[in-house]
Amino acid sequence: MPSPLVSVALCTCNGEAYIEAQLASVLAQTHRELELVVVDDASNDRTVEIVEEAARRDHRIQLHRNPRRLGVNANFARAFSLCRGDFIAPCDQDDVWSARKLKTLMAAIGDADLAYGDSAVVDSTGRPTGNTLGGQRRMVRGRGNVALAFENSVSGHAALFRNTLLPQALPFPEGVWYDGWLAFAASQRAGVVYVDEVMVDFRRHADAQTRIGHAPRGGAPDRHQRRAREAQQWLSTCAAALDAAAARPWPCREAAGALSSALADTTSGRRATPLWRALWRYRQMLYGNQGPALLLAMRLGGRILSRIRRARSNA
Repeated sequence: MPSPLVSVALCTCNGEAYIEAQLASVLAQTHRELELVVVDDASNDRTVEIVEEAARRDHRIQLHRNPRRLGVNANFARAFSLCRGDFIAPCDQDDVWSARKLKTLMAAIGDADLAYGDSAVVDSTGRPTGNTLGGQRRMVRGRGNVALAFENSVSGHAALFRNTLLPQALPFPEGVWYDGWLAFAASQRAGVVYVDEVMVDFRRHADAQTRIGHAPRGGAPDRHQRRAREAQQWLSTCAAALDAAAARPWPCREAAGALSSALADTTSGRRATPLWRALWRYRQMLYGNQGPALLLAMRLGGRILSRIRRARSNA
């Protein structure tokens, strides 16, 4: 049987500093049946020139250019629409993949809709920091997992998903990162598989498009102000994900709506009782079979209340 075609959806935007290393790592994959769909989001540096040069050497590369900048979510949505493979692997311009990444995820996905692995955190020069994303968060897996609205662990750069997931996931809701939403959608269908293996060097640097873990340009703000702003952003993302899930014909629709209402009540200054009740009522749907559901739900409640207090500290 021929190997299934995997479409690597690489989104670029002013990535000349790192794009060559990423292109090389994708083209060196041991899973050879792949196409590399590059969608450039109106770069004004040498990114397009570098990709065009690589495409002349390797017919598997397709380059598409946006006439105007779309932003991360819309650019990935366009890239996914151009993919022909049965499986799609999102790709960031500044990382480096293990040569066995696609082969490993293809072997692990089974009947699930999405599989993902761990990532080693490196600095702007590619030097290891000694940290992994799996060491910093609880890696979610399974089906029907509403907790993904609060604590997504699925990074797009580390994932592989079925093309058939897109009709359920698109359009991406406003205020929610595309990769977290794909994981949420997958959890409502055939589920999410986690492979406890580092398969990506994930580069953290000041010019990253998602700017994870960095203070904004223009100087570092006061530590308390920064933490309060991050807490507010986290709460807004949670609310957006729950509201969007409540509007979809998903198994978690009722739970998402109830949790969204309880979160809104608590953040508006009312008592947290509705939040605890909602967490208790939907504790099994929040975490499925992953450990003691009640304990995990109560921990989540404490985390939410901590973020609410932090957000209010800068009000």
